[in-house]
Amino acid sequence: MPPSLAGRPLLLGLAGLVFVAALSLGPVLDALGAQDDIALARERLARAQAASAGPPSVPPLSAMDEAGLVAAFRARLDALAAERVAVVDGAGLQPDPARPTLPRLTASLRGSAEGLHGLLQALETGSPLIVPEEAEIGIERPADPEIGRATVMRLTLTVRGVLLPAPAVRTTP
Repeated sequence: MPPSLAGRPLLLGLAGLVFVAALSLGPVLDALGAQDDIALARERLARAQAASAGPPSVPPLSAMDEAGLVAAFRARLDALAAERVAVVDGAGLQPDPARPTLPRLTASLRGSAEGLHGLLQALETGSPLIVPEEAEIGIERPADPEIGRATVMRLTLTVRGVLLPAPAVRTTP
């Protein structure tokens, strides 16, 4: 056999081995990719389980329309003021053109420093969740120790409410 023909079976065998290795490399790479996907899915599952094990989130103050939002805000303030030394003088709504679904709600309250502080704390921790955007407190009437009159404070409060979208109307064909 000539020397050039003697090496052909070896080259053919090596080419076959390279071909088989290339074919088997695809499934190996797929398996490694699947292993990464499984690890990522396990991480997401662990985060979801940790989130579900925590305390439930408190829903924000919300209503379907502006009048309902002001009424819900006023009712919440009245309920909290009744438990404390505080009085709600008024509550209103200021539309925000930049954020139409998050209008500003304003309120004016009077009471003792402790009563107003407790009311603010209850707003921020109770349900529905109401987080003050602005709060200004000042003295409405100073104390008069001669007649035993306590200091009356005024709180002007601005918070955000949430206007919920109208439910979709279903039509049956």
